[in-house]
Amino acid sequence: MAALPKPSWSDTSSPIQALRLPSHIPLERPQSFEFSGVFRGHELTRKDRRLSSGLAPLDALIDGGIPRGRISEITGRAGSGKTSIAASFAAFATRHGEVAAWLDASGAFDPESMAAAGVELGRMLWASMKTTTASRMARATPPYARFAAGPLARHQSAIVKAAELVLEAGGFGLVVVDFGEAPRALAHASALRIARAAERSGAAVIAIAPWRMCGTFAALSLAASRAERSFSRLAPGSPVMFDGLAVDAMVARNKMGGTGRRVRVRALVDPVPIPNPSGLHPQARVSASS
Repeated sequence: MAALPKPSWSDTSSPIQALRLPSHIPLERPQSFEFSGVFRGHELTRKDRRLSSGLAPLDALIDGGIPRGRISEITGRAGSGKTSIAASFAAFATRHGEVAAWLDASGAFDPESMAAAGVELGRMLWASMKTTTASRMARATPPYARFAAGPLARHQSAIVKAAELVLEAGGFGLVVVDFGEAPRALAHASALRIARAAERSGAAVIAIAPWRMCGTFAALSLAASRAERSFSRLAPGSPVMFDGLAVDAMVARNKMGGTGRRVRVRALVDPVPIPNPSGLHPQARVSASS
């Protein structure tokens, strides 16, 4: 039997030769992209930089204040005192020469009350973005709006964009975002955008809402609840006067630890001046006790 001929692809005499790369040419490796800051997990601001509330027991509860360059949340129902707690941080910041911003989506911002709480309005940027009522929005909603983002969702997106613009402008020590009666928590992408803008600017950010808005992107969450109301009489038989509220603030989340601790804060109304021999009238608006 005759031997089979060798296949042409293994024939060394074939004019088609195998291509070999010279040994001195380095092999090209995949390019690794370099990102900065939060993209690589590096923190642009230190967690030990804090903004105080000016209330010693409350500051002791949260390790000296809310962290700068991070999002802190103050949650609670209407009338729980969450706005009063946020006002104490704004008062401390403005009294110490910092500029603060208050983005108001609920229309609850009252300049007179803020001034009474110690906020220097000359150092406060106030932007009101009050929504219309649900019935008016329902009447203005086109029939096919269910296939698109609703008015409340678009309004929430506008608040997030406003917070980004303020933080990117820089120069603010504190930015308070009052979401009002927010219909839902922020999407992860929106919360991440605010968190990145806060870290780049170094400003302390406070989010006020009935419930937690920013999820894991919030470094601190305080849950406020109304503990009791205070009333008094100026004289026997006179009408009963409302003095203020006692608010319990509990640490619902803290990346630095201490979850579950609480403190009681007393938000007082302006005292009525009563003549007394010393001629001194109390001026305290907010106090705190552990």
